[in-house]
Amino acid sequence: MELTTLNKEYKLLRADSGDKFVKMSMIDPKVNLVEEYWITSDHTLGNSRAYFDSYEMSIEYALDRVDYRMTLNADGQKPFIILVNGKAINTYGQLENFLNGEFTIKATNIIESNVKRLYS
Repeated sequence: MELTTLNKEYKLLRADSGDKFVKMSMIDPKVNLVEEYWITSDHTLGNSRAYFDSYEMSIEYALDRVDYRMTLNADGQKPFIILVNGKAINTYGQLENFLNGEFTIKATNIIESNVKRLYS
């Protein structure tokens, strides 16, 4: 997928998450949002969100997701970002740098690269 398309999709998803979070916080002011965005092996944008009543639980969940993404991103070629209530909890995922064109994925075929690493 082209970088401009990924940027547009990321901005739309963030705006949608923000809108839903604002609406949910009007109903329950204690709600906390954890967002996760990543570049998939086929160079598309993956995303997930989770809502929590407790800020501590949202931080714990976010840190767990960071650990998971860092494990998958051992070679540094799968950009990601985890946000809690719209603020990045991990800046090492490099997703925003990738979307800004400041970081490039070096492997041409990430799936093939991972398979080679598994069987080498």
